[in-house]
Amino acid sequence: MAIPVPNPKIRLSIVHEDARVIVCDKAPGVVSEPGRSHPKDSLLNGLFARYAKQLAPLGEVRDYGVLHRLDRMTSGCLCCALDRDAYDFLRKEWELHRVRKSYLAIVRASSKLGNIGQVGECARPLAEKRVQGRLVSVVDPAGKPASTRWRVLDCTSRAILVECEPVTGRLHQIRAHFASLGAPVEGDPIYSMFDKLLPQSKAQEPPLGLHAWKLSFAHPDGGMVHAESPPSRKFLELMEAAGLRFNR
Repeated sequence: MAIPVPNPKIRLSIVHEDARVIVCDKAPGVVSEPGRSHPKDSLLNGLFARYAKQLAPLGEVRDYGVLHRLDRMTSGCLCCALDRDAYDFLRKEWELHRVRKSYLAIVRASSKLGNIGQVGECARPLAEKRVQGRLVSVVDPAGKPASTRWRVLDCTSRAILVECEPVTGRLHQIRAHFASLGAPVEGDPIYSMFDKLLPQSKAQEPPLGLHAWKLSFAHPDGGMVHAESPPSRKFLELMEAAGLRFNR
């Protein structure tokens, strides 16, 4: 990836910032980093408009500071390091699965998830496969180990609000795991064949019921960082359409 072009038009919302680490609140519909279809309008382009002095020296080998990625339609917490030592420290924390990630997901009602307060775990192995030119994850006994824990926060006859924690970090892990349980994430264009909760015009892309809610990790200088992103407006609209309530 070439050095990102700074783009001050990308809206930045920062939920944690210090001299070495930032956590952004990524909006739904924004890609995490530049690519062929989004060369100048990614979150990283926006970050370069403000933090180019810190991020540019990290170079492509350190992903210009980006420690993980969110799917384009997923909103919420995304973490970046602002110096090489911070990146190397946090990269190791991610690799050792010491970073705690908590998502909110709106999924289709399924008896496999139970009622409010029910907890569970999906540990079905996942393999990456290319389907119609698109890379997806499928449950495969020969795939890589994958684990997603969940807790039911609210439910209606049509949908369930879950807090979920991906212990591992496979491609589309939360989306693939809940789809395998017969409870795909609302609005998922890949893993769900259900009608959408919200009517959409042809010009609109259906919102995805997945939000990176909380992120907790050790800081390079000691102590812990606990970052939290409030659910996006589109996520709240999906909840309302499903009759779901968000009680902490």
